[in-house]
Parts: sequence; structure tokens; C-alpha cells
Amino acid sequence: MLLNFWGIKRAEVFVCSPKTLSALKEERYMNILIIVDMQRGFVNKNNDFLIKNIENLAKNDKFDKIIATKFVNKQASQYVKFLNYHDMCGDDLCDFILQLPSSANVVEKTSYGLPLEFLNDIKKAKNDTFHSGDVIYLCGTDYDACVLAIAYQLFDLGFKVNVISDCVGSSSSKPIDKNVLDRIVIRNLGKMCLIESKNI
Repeated sequence: MLLNFWGIKRAEVFVCSPKTLSALKEERYMNILIIVDMQRGFVNKNNDFLIKNIENLAKNDKFDKIIATKFVNKQASQYVKFLNYHDMCGDDLCDFILQLPSSANVVEKTSYGLPLEFLNDIKKAKNDTFHSGDVIYLCGTDYDACVLAIAYQLFDLGFKVNVISDCVGSSSSKPIDKNVLDRIVIRNLGKMCLIESKNI
């Protein structure tokens, strides 16, 4: 069951109806936050505003579960082979640069997107009891790389995905215009999928 996978027990609330005076069982929708790659090697002056924004977001009790991804490069990776990118190979650049809630689960990855074994687990879990009203929220960096990759993965698996517009950014010295990325997200994931943190 997905809720067991996330470590969540769906709340059951009993409501007394004035008309029937009977106890009715209600399911409460789940909000799940995925914090993408907020690590020392991926945060600089171009996106360091994310640290405060995401720390504030994660500690306000709006989310039933928080997942933080952690990228670790490998010497035989595609990034080394094709991009000549040798950073993030297990050194202190891989450390998180923000304070994660103690309840957050860390998922290590070696790719733009989520690892395949993790996707297989949540795909199986989704087929059990994930509620259509449940939402996965994405924040972190880089918006034009790993955030988009994970958004597309989860969308293709059938999840409702929301990107938190004031909690995504890019470390690139020549970043793609954020308005362009926002339009890409809206075009490919739906016009209601881009949301500000204050509206969650």
C-alpha cells in the first residue's frame, strides 16, 4: 500500500451529521513534498534564496511526508562521459545545504530523475490505495534539469504533480528564463500544476 510505503497512515475522521446523527468516515487527502537536490554543490548566489524558502515550507506542517533527493555522481556516469562533469562524487559538495526536518526520508540518486527501483516501488504502491486527491509537490534545484525530470516521471506514473514556483531555481550562471520554464511546466503538466507556496 502506498501509504505504508510513504510511512503514512491515512487519517480517518468521524463527522457527526446534524441530519443523520451518524458517524461518517472521511478520508483526508495527503500532501507529499519532494525536495530536489538541495546540496552544497548545486546551490550558489543564483539560487541560494531557495534555502530559506524551502526550510520555511518544510516546517509548516502542510505535508504528511517529506522526501529529499541526494545526487551522487559516479566516475563512470553519463555526466563524466558526455559532460566532463566530475563534481558531486561523494565529497562534501553532496551534503545538504539546508536543515531538513527530522522526519524527512533521503533518497540517493545518480541520475536526473528518481532511481528506477524507487519508481518501481511507488508505481506498485500507487496501484493499491493512492487517492486521486493526493498531491506530490516538488521544490528544489535545478528547475531546468532534475526538478523537471522528476516531475515528468511522476506525471507519467499517473500522479498529480504540483511544482512550487517560489521554491524552484537554477544554479546555472546562464539560467533559462524562469518564465519559459514555468510555461513548459504548464504546457506539459497542466495549467493548475504551478502553485505558490502560500496557496498550498
